[in-house]
Amino acid sequence: MHRSRLIASLIVIPAVVVGLAACSGSGSSKPSATATASSTPAAITSCPTAGSASKAISASGAFNGSKAPTVTFKKGLSAEPPQVSALSSGTGAKLKSGDLVQVSYTVYQASKASKIGSVGFDQGSPQVLSVGGSGFGAVLTCTRIGERFALVGSSTALGFGTTGQIVVVGDVVGKTSPYSTGAPQPQSSSLPTVKDGTNGEPQITIPSTPAPSTTQAEVIKQGDGATIAEGDSALVQYKGEVYSTGKVFDSTWSRGQPTTFTIAKGQLIDGFVTGLVGQKVGSQVLIVMPASAGYGASPPEGSNIPANAALVFVVDILAKS
Repeated sequence: MHRSRLIASLIVIPAVVVGLAACSGSGSSKPSATATASSTPAAITSCPTAGSASKAISASGAFNGSKAPTVTFKKGLSAEPPQVSALSSGTGAKLKSGDLVQVSYTVYQASKASKIGSVGFDQGSPQVLSVGGSGFGAVLTCTRIGERFALVGSSTALGFGTTGQIVVVGDVVGKTSPYSTGAPQPQSSSLPTVKDGTNGEPQITIPSTPAPSTTQAEVIKQGDGATIAEGDSALVQYKGEVYSTGKVFDSTWSRGQPTTFTIAKGQLIDGFVTGLVGQKVGSQVLIVMPASAGYGASPPEGSNIPANAALVFVVDILAKS
């Protein structure tokens, strides 16, 4: 299954799952920056404590600024196990496992005190990460909104796709809702209807009328964030059902964590791209597509999607990067 990944979201947010990839094959796109954390964070599974190494790191510059802070530490800094210190205290809520949080951060090779790369400071937006688990996600359980932290430890223990000891300086910018917070919109009686279920999971009622012959997208909740363009990467929650039976074949809600897609034809099935391009972050979107815009006569093996099946998706657009 061809998989598409947001460059900076390999720390704790899963890549594309079986239900949406456009074609077969086991390849995946490669991260373009070695500062990106790997998809298999290892070793560290709880909040590190402060120590002499993390306390030896200093940083100056505006919190969540467009320019990365100026970071100072001596070459060869190391910590085993990793250490983390607060460089400036946050005044917001303390983070807990399962939260989604926006973080800007810069990564350095500790042995040379050389910068590897940044996410959110020098380029793009803060990265939305899941708090808890292992690696960098476990470190975030130590932090709170508005805090700048300094981290030092082995890249393996922290789950980063580089080698040796690294230093990370990050700003915890804010939390992201795990579901759409947009304004409810009128729903068409000719399309499936959507209601909120437990913890925001959508509940879909499919009408007895035939599926439409072309892809139909309807905004269930209107967000007010950035507009999704083709080629953008987006963090989403989604649920997919077979139109004819109402059977769920894929759901991020059942896995307990959102996922990230590159919204582009050739990366995802056409109907999914058609339904999301032009929509705003914060929205919940219903997408109904004929088989020709989904998987046609050859659905992925093991997907539980029948051949030539019309599909229904409800997608909550949580963030864009």
